[in-house]
Amino acid sequence: MNQTDTAHEATLRRLRELDRAIAQHAQWLARLNRQLICGGAGAIDAGHAHAADVADVAEDAHLRCQLGQWLHGPGRDDLGREPGYDAIEIAHQSMHGIARHLLGRQAAGEPIAAEDYDALVAVAARVRQLLRRLECDLMERLGAVDKLTGVWNRQAVNLRLAEEIERVQRTGQPCAICYLDIDDFARVNENLGQRGGDAVLKAVAAFLAGRLRGYDTIYRMGGEEFLLCLPATDLDQAGPLINRLRDDLAAEPFIVEDRPTRLTASFGVVALEPVFFIDETLERVERAQLIAKTQGGDRVCVWHDVWRAPEAEPEPPGNSQGPVEEG
Repeated sequence: MNQTDTAHEATLRRLRELDRAIAQHAQWLARLNRQLICGGAGAIDAGHAHAADVADVAEDAHLRCQLGQWLHGPGRDDLGREPGYDAIEIAHQSMHGIARHLLGRQAAGEPIAAEDYDALVAVAARVRQLLRRLECDLMERLGAVDKLTGVWNRQAVNLRLAEEIERVQRTGQPCAICYLDIDDFARVNENLGQRGGDAVLKAVAAFLAGRLRGYDTIYRMGGEEFLLCLPATDLDQAGPLINRLRDDLAAEPFIVEDRPTRLTASFGVVALEPVFFIDETLERVERAQLIAKTQGGDRVCVWHDVWRAPEAEPEPPGNSQGPVEEG
């Protein structure tokens, strides 16, 4: 293994460890919120708390949680010189200080002030923001940004969608995923050449970025294929949204070397569901896109997964999933 490959493997390992630390932080925060809301006064003093809850009221609580052990151990060894690392440690310690204060008031049977709880939420969000920024820096170093278009590339998909799945689980907010493939892109390359085709792809990426929200995410999956991640969007909202995008794309005269080029694309849309692995989600959304493609292109296919409650009438034999055309 050469030096470049060794550095690549080291960055991948650090990303995996960082992603695990972020997940552990989310679990700790969920447990803390449950303790603050449901734990009851005096639980810790009465000796009925979980060992982790006892650790949370210790003076060195920030060193006892899993994230803290990573930050002050392997994380510092590997990433301690990264910009912003010290800020993560400071924010993390501050978060635990506020948590200790809130748990102490709860144990004493005293009310928790709204401004104190808001301070906890704010600093916890700051910790998460700093961790994600560090993750993005490592991903860019790994080569997770498409050099041609400037959007995320396929290497970034798993890590970024894992973050969105965590958000769906934590907030209950929906998230839609859209896979689009430009129709008959071989014709574009034939007419404009490779450089012209690359210019069109750059223009398409800019077009998508200009019409999506600031918190939506764009990935180039390869060639003329893109993936869109649309947080806080259910399938009923995604269908019309992507249909407008399809119409706008077909109406846009992409100018390359003073020559207007018209494009259409085939779109598949699915919900990002925590019950599916990321690879399964990608297979489902690509399948929806292929249905749109085989029906002539310039279409949107929204794939609905039909779930029935146990008390519902038995479903007739057949496929419980089905596409719905939006245009």
